[in-house]
Amino acid sequence: MDLLAAVQLLPDDVLACILRRLNSRSLAASRCVCKAWCALVDTRSLLRADLLPISVYGIFFVEEVNLGRLGFFARPLMEHKIADKFDYLDVPYNGHLDILDHRNGLLLLMDWVVNPGTRQCMPLPPPPPMCVGMEGFYDSRYLVFDPTVSPHYHVLSIPVVPLNQTKFTKETEWPPSPYTINVFSSTTRRWENWSFVREGGARGTIADIKFSWKHRYAVYWRDALYVHCQDDSIIRYMFKLS
Repeated sequence: MDLLAAVQLLPDDVLACILRRLNSRSLAASRCVCKAWCALVDTRSLLRADLLPISVYGIFFVEEVNLGRLGFFARPLMEHKIADKFDYLDVPYNGHLDILDHRNGLLLLMDWVVNPGTRQCMPLPPPPPMCVGMEGFYDSRYLVFDPTVSPHYHVLSIPVVPLNQTKFTKETEWPPSPYTINVFSSTTRRWENWSFVREGGARGTIADIKFSWKHRYAVYWRDALYVHCQDDSIIRYMFKLS
């Protein structure tokens, strides 16, 4: 008798007790083992549905020709499950919202982090000034959230080199090391300064950076945020969620 066959002989109560001890990521993987395990995880509500939905209700999208115009695509029976009108936010909504980033069901707006599935939202306080030497820089904000690791999220404010910057010489290495940025934590509900130390040599100098209003995207994968930078390179920010 193989191991899986032996495990399937366990009573549901015993198996549920064992699965409940797994972390969220392993539990989600266990749900894919077989139909019986999938049914057990779902019927016993072992996964927190508010953090890790087990099905896709719909897709938000932004129109390419009308930037900021937000749309929601879903089957008619599912539309009522998602609060896509954002009428619960303390801001006027006319169909236009700037979605800066998204991650695992959360949306990052300019001043809010929103969960459309649960109508939960948190306003972001104004960030502190940029670090010394970057006072005139803009910022791009990115969301980091992995519900299989932690129920908390972070918002990273990444400096954007402006068109006419005078604080650095053209020979200044970019990115600098250490590289200090503002990070909002849902745990403390405030912005903090985080410093990152560069691994290896610099990508280039600040003279190589070309200013652009183009929005650049990021991906979070295995304890690292990969950000598409102004010089078309990729910067990896590594940190542990807690």
